[in-house]
This record gives sequence, structure tokens and C-alpha cells, in this order.
Amino acid sequence: MPDISMATSKHPVPFSMGKSFEIPSIPLVLIRIIQTLDEDTSSARELETLILHDPALSARILRLANSAFYSFRANVKTISHAIALLGMNLVTSLAIGINIFDSFTKGAKSEAALINKLWTHSCSVAVLVKEIWTRRGHKGKEGEFAFLCGLLHDLGKVVLFKTYPSHYGSIFAVAKSETDPGISFYENENYGVDHAAIGEMLAKQWGFPAELACVIRRHHDPLALEMPMIGAVMLADLLAKELRIGYDGDDGLYEDLAKIKPKLEISDLEYQHLVEFASGERENIEGFFKISA
Repeated sequence: MPDISMATSKHPVPFSMGKSFEIPSIPLVLIRIIQTLDEDTSSARELETLILHDPALSARILRLANSAFYSFRANVKTISHAIALLGMNLVTSLAIGINIFDSFTKGAKSEAALINKLWTHSCSVAVLVKEIWTRRGHKGKEGEFAFLCGLLHDLGKVVLFKTYPSHYGSIFAVAKSETDPGISFYENENYGVDHAAIGEMLAKQWGFPAELACVIRRHHDPLALEMPMIGAVMLADLLAKELRIGYDGDDGLYEDLAKIKPKLEISDLEYQHLVEFASGERENIEGFFKISA
């Protein structure tokens, strides 16, 4: 077990939503965008109008649409064109992810590098879980929702960075070996709760779909592997860690992959194909983060 005496020399007040932690105010536009996740009647025009209310968000969506990651031949000049090319649900996911990371990371200059690594990791999991979901025959809206699940699976860690910036930064950054427990152990030891539980609390408070809140809560729970979306997110998370795309506070693979693979119903060949896909997309994934940031 690593020496985290510096990180735990001063135990903070145990985490409590609404007491030790004050939820940062989020733009009204984000609240409305979140609401569209459960509204089958929402239109592309409504989404475009919401995004256009935030010029900075509009600019970043256009930068993403024109990035090498998507490789569209046409120059994307308008939000309506971006929605047509990327899909309404993917644009919704991007808008939510960008707004959330912005809301929680403003002012955290000393921890910026660590948060950047976490954002890169989250982006990589989003891209990978969408690929896994698509390979399993789920396309369109379902694939784009999978992207959002991957992007926000570590939402609780962003909350902890906001609540205890330097203290959590020390826990997050400390080197851990493959035989050490994962970061959830140290979160529970210091705050009495881990990032998965915190992320679920916030997801429910913000009105996220129930399935997304469940994925955030149980993405480390082996007993939840029979739930297809959680299994896909867990696999994507493991792949991102194995290939070290970004960083999520864990150095090693703390889940036993040999035991998890059969439950995920994934063959060695399929896993290798996913590794090759992730390796080939590494540059695009890291570029995606730079454009999103």
C-alpha cells in the first residue's frame, strides 16, 4: 500500500452533499439540455437554440465537429450542421460533459493538470464504450447515450476535486502499484464515501436519467456486470487504464480482468480488436480532449 501520509495527515470533514459541499451553480441552459435526455419530443431546433445561448459552448461544439476525430469532409460552420452530422444525442452529451467539467473545475488552478488527465481518461472511456456498444449492435441514440455514460462515469471524482482540491489531489496523484487497492478505498477512508456514490447523488439531484445514475454508481461493482451498459463501461474503463490514456487516480488494474471477461461475454479476439481500436484512436482521443478543454 502506498504511503499517503501527506495526503491524509489532515482528515477533512466527512463528505456530505449540501453541507461540506456546495453544488456550484450551473447555467440554466445546461439544466434544460439535461432535461432533453428524457424527452423523446425534443427537436434538433430546440437543442440548437439552447446551445446558441452559450457562445463559448457553441464555439467548442463547432471545434469538435471540425476536428480530426470526426474527419468530416465539409467545413461545419453552424450548430444545426453539427447536429445533423454528429447526431442530436451526441451533441447533447458533448454539451453536458463540457459544461459539467467547466462548472466544477473553475478556479482549481493548482490541480488543473490532474483534472486534465481525468478529463482525458473520461473522454477515452466515452469513445471506447460507444465503440463497444456499437459493435454489439446498438446504434443511433443508444450508442450516443453510451458515450454519455462513459464521459460521466467518474463524475464523483470531479466533485471531490471541487470540494477538497489539494487534499483529494494528493490522494489522486500518489503512485499506486497493482497490488494496492483502488482510489475508492482511499476515498472511503478519508471521506466516508467514494466517487461512485457521490456521482450518483449528484446525478439524481440534477435529474439525470435513472440508467445513467445507476451506471455512475455501479461502474466498479462486479455484481452489476449482468447489466449490459455497466459491463460496457467497466470494460472501456479497463481498456483506458491498460493503455494509460489519461489518468483516473489508479495506476494498476484493480479488477481481475480474467474473471471479468467471461461475465462480459467477450472473447480474447474481440478484446484484442478493442485494444487495437483504442491504440489507433489514442491520438484522436487526446486531441478530442484538447479541443474540448
